[in-house]
Amino acid sequence: MLDSGTAAGLARAELRTVLGDAPVAVLVVDLATSEVVHANDVAVQLAPDAELPARLDAWGRSAGLQDPSGVELEDTHHPLSRLLRAEGVPGQPVTALRRSEMGESREPLWMIGIPMAGAPMLDSHALVVLLSVVEEEAAAAAEAIVHQEAQLRQRAVLATGLSFTVADAREPDCPLVWVNPAFTASTGYAFDEAVGRNCRFLQGEGTDRAEIARIRAAIDAREAVVATVLNYRKDGLAFWNQVTITPIADADGVVTHFVGVQTDVSGRIFADRERDRALHAEQAARAEAESAQARLTLLAEATEAVADELEEAGARERLLALIVPDLADSAALFQLDSQGNVTDHLARHRDSAMAEETDRLAGEIRDLTPPGGLLRALLGDESIRLVSDVGSDAAREVAQGFVTDPRYLDRFEATLRVDSSMIVGLPGRDSIRDVLVLNRTADRPSFTTDDATLARELGRRTGLILENLRLYVTQSRIAQTLQRSLLPILPELDWLDVDARYLASSDDAEVGGDFYDLFEYPDGGIGVAVGDVEGHDIYAAAAMGQLKGLLRATALTQRAMPAAILEQVDQLVSHRPSGGVPPESTSRLAGSRGASERREPDRLATLSFAHLEPPRRSAIRLGRPSSRASSATSFRVDSEGGVADEPLTVQPAMSRVGLGDAAVEVLGEQRRRGPTWTLTLSSAGHPPPLTRLPDGEVVFLDPPFAQGPLLGLGMTRRRHDATFLLPAGSIVLFYTDGLIERRADRSDEAEQRLIRAAAGAPEGLGAFVDHILAELVDTHPGDAAHDDVVVVALCLHEEKVEPGVETEPGTAGS
Repeated sequence: MLDSGTAAGLARAELRTVLGDAPVAVLVVDLATSEVVHANDVAVQLAPDAELPARLDAWGRSAGLQDPSGVELEDTHHPLSRLLRAEGVPGQPVTALRRSEMGESREPLWMIGIPMAGAPMLDSHALVVLLSVVEEEAAAAAEAIVHQEAQLRQRAVLATGLSFTVADAREPDCPLVWVNPAFTASTGYAFDEAVGRNCRFLQGEGTDRAEIARIRAAIDAREAVVATVLNYRKDGLAFWNQVTITPIADADGVVTHFVGVQTDVSGRIFADRERDRALHAEQAARAEAESAQARLTLLAEATEAVADELEEAGARERLLALIVPDLADSAALFQLDSQGNVTDHLARHRDSAMAEETDRLAGEIRDLTPPGGLLRALLGDESIRLVSDVGSDAAREVAQGFVTDPRYLDRFEATLRVDSSMIVGLPGRDSIRDVLVLNRTADRPSFTTDDATLARELGRRTGLILENLRLYVTQSRIAQTLQRSLLPILPELDWLDVDARYLASSDDAEVGGDFYDLFEYPDGGIGVAVGDVEGHDIYAAAAMGQLKGLLRATALTQRAMPAAILEQVDQLVSHRPSGGVPPESTSRLAGSRGASERREPDRLATLSFAHLEPPRRSAIRLGRPSSRASSATSFRVDSEGGVADEPLTVQPAMSRVGLGDAAVEVLGEQRRRGPTWTLTLSSAGHPPPLTRLPDGEVVFLDPPFAQGPLLGLGMTRRRHDATFLLPAGSIVLFYTDGLIERRADRSDEAEQRLIRAAAGAPEGLGAFVDHILAELVDTHPGDAAHDDVVVVALCLHEEKVEPGVETEPGTAGS
């Protein structure tokens, strides 16, 4: 069993759960006649068919009032009957019938009845208040309270601050004429202190005047009103008062009184405020988290977008496209030189109609840069500057140093409607070469420190990326310039057409080791070289330039054939004299020296070198001795550096030239008649040249004895020549491995592919080369793009071609 104090406390708590913001139904009952003489609008909705005055029990039937068990109130000892005996009803649950288009339902209500003894003109009347109990917890609380003793319920009603007042509407200022004990309990004002005064004595400095004005307007209009205002007890303690004011009219419809139902809802208001504060804090935290996530997303997207670009201009455009409008309404990116002066700019505005004007304003900065450069003017020694109020005097004073013409600032602010700006340096490794200016209008919040943090990190990342792109472009430009400088200027030759092509790999920031050379000897012979130095970098290019220079100098100064030339060049690039220490001994000796004396290994290289003589100078004829023994002899370098020769043999033509041991081969039907060219060849591990004869036959010039080791190994092994007699009209193709090699090729698939391409190529040298490249490079870009390609094609004429004279198809190039 609970003691009376505990039970009353529980009742108070439960009753506070019952009372809420739902509309209040108010009845005024004449106890002498047992009639309802007034019902406010909410009460009329409960019993819409009841015509006033109506007997109380009839009004109850019209409203469908029942006790919680479902028994009609008139059949029970219901609270209305007690009220008619001038007994108070401290609080009891009932239900009312609700009708709608959806059908009928029962609504739980909380009924309170108070006789208004002592109220002028209402002394024999009672006030009935019906409060809606909507929520399930409230209904349960109401059910719990009804089981308490009447005294406890009365004390609970008093403790909740549910008080009733009656004001005289006929008197000026509507003074109170009656208050119930709960009013005194909740406000501290006794009956005599409250009656005769307007209830504004409950107001104070914290009372909302707008809400009071709304109440006053409703009273003047004789209308019902519900309001929540901050009132003050007699002891000065503030409380939140929910007031329901209902006008009471007489039989003629004249409003004579106002009935007020007041509830202390301070706990609910404070709870609502705390809830709102927590909700606001949660929303602020969510907004901050979303903002932080948005900033991180922008940072990641901008970094990824800029990093994906291979061109500096494209990276800048993508950066501005992400910044505007996500971070700014307009932006300008200025590219600076080493002195901080503007060399280029890029501008963007969220409104495409303003794009041209924004770009024009950014373009004017170049001529308005103060001495010392734009970087120093905008940022000084800082990496970022935030101007949150562009139009303020302080901001204007700072901005005076940005440009040399102050009038520019007026045009800038007026045209772009700038309210806040942020200037960000995009630092590289050692300096800042880009400055980003971000602007916002007054239509969005000014830049914050969080925005500045994002911009600083974005500037740091993109600055490095842009610097890398600048270095890449510079390196690529140097590489291309160096590569072009290493390519020879081809001589104009009377006896043959030449088409030489160099195709750089897709990574054009690197210099390749592929090269070619073609030169004419003083006696009219022609030297052709195609090679490939190991590696794909600046060092490979340096080795390639050295090798090419040594080859040309040796070939033009030594009266020797290709094998002897390759032997001498190999000795030079390997830094070992003829008959020197073998590689094994050299390695052992190098291992005994200190690390500081060790030399990096030489670059290895492949090379195919050929000597050609036109028909008028051809040194080899069938059945005739050579006019130059060196032209028909395989060479080796002896121990004294002299030249020794070997006998020469001849065999018939074969489908793949060079499979036998022949040193001289006559190709094609013209081996018995017609002009022929003499081609003497030696190779240092290089792919063999290909020949398409005038009759369309395609063969490789690939004698095994003419294939020697790569250059740079320093081997003393003797190299050999192979000599071929080629009919005039033949096309000879030299190339590097980038033309034919593919990662997935089988052993002979690359050569077969080249044979098919050469056999199907059209007439004309240029068309022949175009077809070869289209078939082997353009149709396999993914496989070929990783390596450089060199192609040198020669079309051998039968006679000297005068300038401007076209040759017959198949005998001249494009």
